[in-house]
Amino acid sequence: MGEPMIGTALLSGATLTGLVATLLLFRGYLRRDDAYATAVVPLIGTTGALLVVALGYLTYQFVVTDYTNAYVWNNTANYIPLLYRVTGVYAGNEGSILLWASLTAVVAFWAARRRGIGSPDAKLVQGLTVGIATYFAAMLLVDSPFTDIAAEFPEMNEGYVPLDGTGLNPLLIDPYMAIHPPIMFIGYALMTMPFAIGVAHFVSTIRGDGGIFGDWIGSITRWLRASWLFLTAAIVLGSLWSYRVLGWGGIWAWDPVETAVLIPWIFLTATLHAVMNYRSRSTYATLAPAMTATTLALVVYATAIVRSGVFRSVHSFADDGIGFALLLLLAVTTILGIGLPLGYWLLREPDASSGESGPWISRPNLLHLAVLGIGLLGFVSVWGLTFPVLNTYITGMEVEVTDTYYNMWSYPILLGILLTLGFYMDYDVEGRRRALLSLSAFTAATLVAALIAPTEAWMLTDTGPNDALFYRLIGDASVLSLLPPVAYVTLTVLKRALELIPGSPNRHYQFKQVGIAMIHVGFAILVVTVALSYLFTAQSSVIVSDARQEAELNDAPVHDVPDSAYAVQVDDYREYQRPADPDVRDVALSVEEVTARGESIHETAQPVYGTVTEINQGPEATIVQLDDSPIWLGVVGEGQESVDVSEGDQVVGVGFVMWDYLPDMSRTDAVVVAEPGNVGPVTNPPEAVDQTRVEGSAVGLTVYEGGDPIGSGSAGQEQYRQQGDMEVRDVFVDRGLAHDTYVIAAVDDGTASLTIRQIPLMNLMRASTVVLLTGMLVVLLFDPAYGLARAWSRRTDQPNAAEAETPSDD
Repeated sequence: MGEPMIGTALLSGATLTGLVATLLLFRGYLRRDDAYATAVVPLIGTTGALLVVALGYLTYQFVVTDYTNAYVWNNTANYIPLLYRVTGVYAGNEGSILLWASLTAVVAFWAARRRGIGSPDAKLVQGLTVGIATYFAAMLLVDSPFTDIAAEFPEMNEGYVPLDGTGLNPLLIDPYMAIHPPIMFIGYALMTMPFAIGVAHFVSTIRGDGGIFGDWIGSITRWLRASWLFLTAAIVLGSLWSYRVLGWGGIWAWDPVETAVLIPWIFLTATLHAVMNYRSRSTYATLAPAMTATTLALVVYATAIVRSGVFRSVHSFADDGIGFALLLLLAVTTILGIGLPLGYWLLREPDASSGESGPWISRPNLLHLAVLGIGLLGFVSVWGLTFPVLNTYITGMEVEVTDTYYNMWSYPILLGILLTLGFYMDYDVEGRRRALLSLSAFTAATLVAALIAPTEAWMLTDTGPNDALFYRLIGDASVLSLLPPVAYVTLTVLKRALELIPGSPNRHYQFKQVGIAMIHVGFAILVVTVALSYLFTAQSSVIVSDARQEAELNDAPVHDVPDSAYAVQVDDYREYQRPADPDVRDVALSVEEVTARGESIHETAQPVYGTVTEINQGPEATIVQLDDSPIWLGVVGEGQESVDVSEGDQVVGVGFVMWDYLPDMSRTDAVVVAEPGNVGPVTNPPEAVDQTRVEGSAVGLTVYEGGDPIGSGSAGQEQYRQQGDMEVRDVFVDRGLAHDTYVIAAVDDGTASLTIRQIPLMNLMRASTVVLLTGMLVVLLFDPAYGLARAWSRRTDQPNAAEAETPSDD
């Protein structure tokens, strides 16, 4: 079996076993029997194993640079280090979907092993989950990551294999981007289970079986929390990547791909709050399952934006057949995850109102208000991405939604969410009367602060007299108004934690409350630091016109940066290329390889190298024998007589391989027919075999602030010649206690144009993300009702008992 066929066979096997498992699960659900049930879990395991092996095999092909695979050829090259060869696995659509499919299948197998498929509801849930993984596998049969290289070069003879690859997208050559996609796809795969449970709940309810959400609430909560943890980590890593690689001087720019990933995170956050308030006869009896079922549709929506090529982005992926398949999956998940709950709510849900109403201000109602606010925040992002597409299809005109739209509409909603959160936490401890007084005070402080702008820099955005009243009101508001709600949240969260934690004898409950406090305080601090860091970033520039010469001086001059406290000194100047030490053998064929490939490279242009063992020079051509073999290098055309080669020289030439070209000449199987300019010594090869893939320029700098040195490093840019001369910045970042010093350099012909930004509060921002993630990890592990620690201990103590879920106390 040929190498491309191995991967195709693995994908075909996974599709077949997944399809059989899915059909058997749906059959068991509809017929309410356990026929073939013993075969289902092994089939799910086989599906997952085949997809994981396929992913491992593709990774192996990248590691060894197996260019018989077109996908490998398109996404790596010989000069790329091992880590980024692995990154190339998910650099394109096909590899990303294979990663997602593998993780989803593993999640399905884990759930089937842990929860079982004994009940009809479990069969339906597993059928939906395995069905998603199977659909992904089927997608890869249409757009395979194991396509033979012959499909990329149909004009070449059978057996042709390139010696080097095209290369990896330069933006992906970064440590953060090496781990960001796997973390993100783990989060996406984990959301498959809540989606399946939510859909199964409505199917069960419509069929008159009463729904399953209450029975699965513990599992749902754990899956959602784990998804949130991984997705948050992925967004953080992606933001750090953009901070380092894109030269934005910030972690967020409302880029379409950034915004697309944020959408499922926002709705996932809202869903967690809705599920936390779920009761079978409450308002959330429909809303919580509906939001849970919606999560995967939003994930597919975000992925379609990144992978379908619909939106322009600095780090989106090209459009191809997978884009259509994702749009089809989006339609299916939207119908199941949104259409089904909406239809049930409109047509089938009975009126459970008893005619009695409780107090308007209550914990459930406050939580309901928070869920509504978070949902509105998500809708702002959804509409900002969707409107340009709709407008283009309807009017044919392209429009761009700028960061002004997102900031203007998100800001008042965010203030409302923070005030509601503070009131909820205060109400939990102080009761309604005192909490209302605190809310009134902080709301008034927020409104007053909105009118106080010490300088124009405090205003949210610039507005004009012709702008709508709403934009003028919000745009002219001072970001100082963010401080009272953040202080309110921080104080009330800490007060609630100090009230609840010491009073509980349950250690896990105490851990959970610590985690809840960390999540909300971390979020509040993150919000204010992101806003203030953007508003108060200071930027100055300086040009060092003699950077190359100054780098050679023992005592180089120090250049003051105008309008700032900074100064810079050039310590080094370098121009470089990669690969640094090219070897012609990496891109040229030896005579043995020419012989081995035979007719597959007949009449194709190939680079060939070897040692000159014989020279025959005539009036129209110079024929050079390589390595005393039947492979010759024929130099033809004007100037061939001046080609300077001698016996014993190692030469390389690029020309057309012609088999049986000189049948009358003894010991001549093939001649590589080349022009004089395409022949040269191995030590100084012709331009046709130039291996330069990256050209870079950088300056080494010492940066001073207030006259004192604060850090040394290099900054510059790299140009990737075979990726359309794409240019990537290499920035220098000094992490100070109060601010980052961020240096961007444009280096050209001995001159360095330096832009220095002072970005405040970055360390506090980094710390807040650590607090946020640690808090969710603590809650995920130690929630006394639904924590992983409790679930694991229950499984250990009662391995044969059904999972008994109890409602959360929060």
